[in-house]
Amino acid sequence: MVFLGLCAVFSILTPNFRQIPNLINIMRQISEISIAAVGMTFIIICAEIDLSVGSVYGLSAIIAAIILRSGLGGISVPLAFLGALAVGALIGLFNGVITTKLKVPAFIVTLSVLAIARGAVYGVTGGYSVSVFPKSADPFFRIGESIGGVFPIQIIIMIVFSVIAGIILSKTTYGFQIYATGGNKKAADLTGINTDRIKILSFVFCGLCTAISGLIALAYLTSVHPSAGVGREMDIIAAVVVGGTYLYGGRGTILGTFIGAAIIGVVRNGMVLLSVPAYSQEAAIGVVILLAVISDTLLRREKA
Repeated sequence: MVFLGLCAVFSILTPNFRQIPNLINIMRQISEISIAAVGMTFIIICAEIDLSVGSVYGLSAIIAAIILRSGLGGISVPLAFLGALAVGALIGLFNGVITTKLKVPAFIVTLSVLAIARGAVYGVTGGYSVSVFPKSADPFFRIGESIGGVFPIQIIIMIVFSVIAGIILSKTTYGFQIYATGGNKKAADLTGINTDRIKILSFVFCGLCTAISGLIALAYLTSVHPSAGVGREMDIIAAVVVGGTYLYGGRGTILGTFIGAAIIGVVRNGMVLLSVPAYSQEAAIGVVILLAVISDTLLRREKA
């Protein structure tokens, strides 16, 4: 209802909003947020959080870009994918292990990793963008193109990814264990669920999702700047929370996250069309998150 209401308001305020090319552009823009938000959904349902996703997004894209530019010929493309995914998975594994085994709050762990990974990005690049790739990298950049010059491939990847993740979360034992871990960790432990393992796997999955998001951004832009992903964690967490995932764990859906990402995309796109200053856009996203959390809390109190 919120999503449809926002679409109606922006359609009235700016007729360009409802044009088909603009709607497709919104879908393309939210593809990166939505894919990363899928992994964040798993973590928040587990009653944890990952603030490092913005830096992981940038570092994964940088690593892939450096490999593509290295001139390794035909193996550079698969190596770029593997390198980026390995970075995302390893950082997720580190976050999960430190959080579960050393009992350090995920907020502190991932906030630290956010700074470490961002420092690594600037250290690897020297503060310069990575661009101008050899011919051997062309196959990689095809995932940033559009079918028939109209329909972006990123949208297809987002839809397929969301469907698979939705099935995993709602139709598998692992998905059930995620909900159980976030809903009541002590009860889950008593029933034999290895809640630490579930949380670690969720952190690893989130890292992989974020890396894929970074790869899609690189393929579309054909370059990557050291500041890539700065503040992206705000949009990703906002998409999950606005989509109805409970911040204290135990509740959430991939469909809700997709709608949440769409709401964030519509708000940003509508404000750009209305020529709203960039700083006001960030404030608006903050207001959206706050309202979503307040309304969710009030609804849960009323139900209780």
